[in-house]
Amino acid sequence: MFDALVMSAMVCATAGSFSLDPAPARPVHATLHLDLDAPAAPIPSAPGDLALHPAGLLAGERARDGSDELSPRPDDARVRSLRRWERALKWSTAGALLATSTLGTLVAINQPTAFGDGRCQTGHPVLGTYGCDRGLSTLHGTSGVLSATLYTANGVLALSIPGPVGRVSPAERPWHRALTYVHLGGIAVQPLLGLVAAFPQVIGVRNEAPGDRFPRNIRTAHVSLGYVIAAAYLATLALEQ
Repeated sequence: MFDALVMSAMVCATAGSFSLDPAPARPVHATLHLDLDAPAAPIPSAPGDLALHPAGLLAGERARDGSDELSPRPDDARVRSLRRWERALKWSTAGALLATSTLGTLVAINQPTAFGDGRCQTGHPVLGTYGCDRGLSTLHGTSGVLSATLYTANGVLALSIPGPVGRVSPAERPWHRALTYVHLGGIAVQPLLGLVAAFPQVIGVRNEAPGDRFPRNIRTAHVSLGYVIAAAYLATLALEQ
């Protein structure tokens, strides 16, 4: 009985702690509100035309950074260096072609061609014995190898340079392209003609006498093609000025 009274008292005390009055309102803090219809704030523009030209803004930033807009970039310096080397190789190739053609002419004067038996047979050879005992022919062949090497190096270097090489006007560009094909094809065939003219045995032709027709004709074609190659190359070089 006593326990029941104690439990009843505790229940009554607990029930008395709840109030039917509404709880006091809590303070509400101010919150941000996003208005999508609000007008955009004007962006201040830079003085002059900088606001209209982004390039001008970039130039201004470079000026503030202390950098010069006109200073060459590493890529530009590299291209200019490649162009200088390509130009030097081109003129070296032209000089080597002229030297090879000159030496080839002297060899043709001494050796049998379609125009005669050569001075080694008729007398008074150019450069005397040196011009008839393979000395001059060997020098001519060495100059030809040098010309082909320089020509190849110049072509490879030209392919590594971005953009056109040389200043060729649109009207002269077809002529420049045609002449390039001429000396490119000639420089590929010329060494073979020279080898066969000097040693026809490499293709199975026996040179039984100095006046045989085959070496005469091959030597004549070799010398004539040398003139064509040198003229075509110098013409392309002139068109690039």
